[in-house]
Amino acid sequence: MVLNFVLMAIVIGILMPVQAGLNAELTRYLKHPHLGAFLSLFIGSMIISLMVIFNGRFNEIKRIPETPPYLFLGGVLGAIFVSSSLYLIPKMGATALICSFITGQLIGSVIIDHFGLMGLTPYPLNLNRILGIFLLFSGLMLVVKKSV
Repeated sequence: MVLNFVLMAIVIGILMPVQAGLNAELTRYLKHPHLGAFLSLFIGSMIISLMVIFNGRFNEIKRIPETPPYLFLGGVLGAIFVSSSLYLIPKMGATALICSFITGQLIGSVIIDHFGLMGLTPYPLNLNRILGIFLLFSGLMLVVKKSV
């Protein structure tokens, strides 16, 4: 069962550089990164809106005013992710960008897991995780190192 989720996450991960590349191309066409980010997030919002409506969850919208305000920071972080990828991908390329993002995601995830932040079950830092971070960071250095 977990393997299915891992495979699904890998496929979605494969789509991340495709999204970044398409968004970069959109930004080049529109000639402004904020406009490219806006359009990308707007289209994504429309797709999610349709999913909410067609899944019969539109009535749940009444819960929004009761939602703790800090939970809306996920949207802010999504906007930062999309707009920063639009800024960075032409400067560093898709491989270096995604490898850097994944390295940062791993470090952040290990911290969240170790302390059990955001209501998650704690998974303490151990030697395997430290080695994984080291190997991923080493891989990042190999990816971004200029060829001689």
